[in-house]
Amino acid sequence: MERMDYDPEGGNYQPVTEHETGSTFMVAGLVMLIAALGWGLFVGWDMKAGGRLMQTIFTVDVVVALFLIIVGFIKKKRQTN
Repeated sequence: MERMDYDPEGGNYQPVTEHETGSTFMVAGLVMLIAALGWGLFVGWDMKAGGRLMQTIFTVDVVVALFLIIVGFIKKKRQTN
């Protein structure tokens, strides 16, 4: 697993691997889903009151979170040679 380490002389940075990118996507997606769950619990009354904007934002949040988790899982499982 490669990491981007600080090099005081500069120019010798290692690229981030797909495995690490996949992990980052999965964590970001999980954080977004947890935020959506909290938002749904505490602001659910506003969404039920007919706030179309709130429903749209909530839906987009959940869709983007699930997309990030799926893409992260695919990137993490991809074989590198």
